[in-house]
Amino acid sequence: MVRTKYILSLFLLALNTLCFAQGRVEAQLDSMTIVIGGQVGFNVSASYPENMPVAYKQLSDSLTKDVEIVTALPIDTTVQNGIVQLVQRYIVTSFDSGLHYIPPIEILEFEDGHKVTTSDMALNVVNPFQNIVVDEETHTVEIFDVKDVKNTPFSFGELLQYLPWIIIGLLLIAAVVAGIWYYRKYLARKSGEEPAEVKNIEPCDVVALRELEQIRVEKIWQKNQFKEYYSSITDTLRKYVSERYGISAMESTTDEIMADLRGALSDDTQSRDRLKNILEEADFVKFAKHEPLPDENDMAIKYAIDFVSKTREERASNAGSESGEKTVTNNE
Repeated sequence: MVRTKYILSLFLLALNTLCFAQGRVEAQLDSMTIVIGGQVGFNVSASYPENMPVAYKQLSDSLTKDVEIVTALPIDTTVQNGIVQLVQRYIVTSFDSGLHYIPPIEILEFEDGHKVTTSDMALNVVNPFQNIVVDEETHTVEIFDVKDVKNTPFSFGELLQYLPWIIIGLLLIAAVVAGIWYYRKYLARKSGEEPAEVKNIEPCDVVALRELEQIRVEKIWQKNQFKEYYSSITDTLRKYVSERYGISAMESTTDEIMADLRGALSDDTQSRDRLKNILEEADFVKFAKHEPLPDENDMAIKYAIDFVSKTREERASNAGSESGEKTVTNNE
């Protein structure tokens, strides 16, 4: 019994060696069925002894007249235990529906003329626009006409499932439109094409006289708030002088302000002297902690109001504009 098994093993080993000596070829499709125009892999593997001269034949442009080769990938070659293994993959397609027979394909040809081929196989190409029924007994294909188009009326319920996305889309469109409109308006205003909204700005003398009158009524100097009192007066006068004569009076010293007004008030020494007295008195109070007398406090606000009233710009009054004549406001 043991001797029989030994003889059988030797026979199988010899048979296997004989097969490799003659070479071996295998071919296989990734799928036996594809749709018309679809693609499928066609894999070829070949084995032969390393020391045996052999020619490997690559496939060119087609397997048959109905099955075309789209791509031929590089050959993968390995050598192990004296056996050369060649593996190559092709991508094939067909544009004719039906069952296409692929005959054996010659892959290896030895020096003595011996040839090794693949096994035959078939590729079923299906037209998805046809109804196909395959008879299991006869393996024939029955083809039916294309079905008529069905009338499927639109229903509002089909739209409801997309309503959140529609709302989000509309909001995004509105945001983009608003952003574009604002950006274009901003560019137009910046370039001067669109005038900015004109604000109703009061004349500087009107503002100054209103603030000075408020300071006169409050009389905070009576609460020994001399510094705050004179600071309020001089701040109001500095803002008025800055807007009236176009100088930077807010950041200038008393001497610098008087030097800048020398030309503008050259013919009005009284107003120039009163302004100088107010600014110098305020400097004494703020920096030297001088406490002026009550008469000096009253005189400071009076001189400030007189200075603004006398130096304000000439403007036409309502009565003058109606009669075509200009009335100059000039309170001495």
